[in-house]
Amino acid sequence: MWQMTLKQRRRHGQLMKELDTLKRDPYLMVPDDYALDENPEEDKKYYQAMESFKSLVEEIHALEVAASERV
Repeated sequence: MWQMTLKQRRRHGQLMKELDTLKRDPYLMVPDDYALDENPEEDKKYYQAMESFKSLVEEIHALEVAASERV
């Protein structure tokens, strides 16, 4: 089992809180009947939510990989 440093645990906790908040974002889930390119402003909100989610998950993954390699 790998262990994170205190700094990594704190950052991981912050990221998980952000992830929980982001999961409630209505723009994270694109409706099935939504047509892209019809409303550029709405499209931008969906893309921003997806990019935020992607970067958050990548940072969480990087932290976990760094902790597992530390052993």
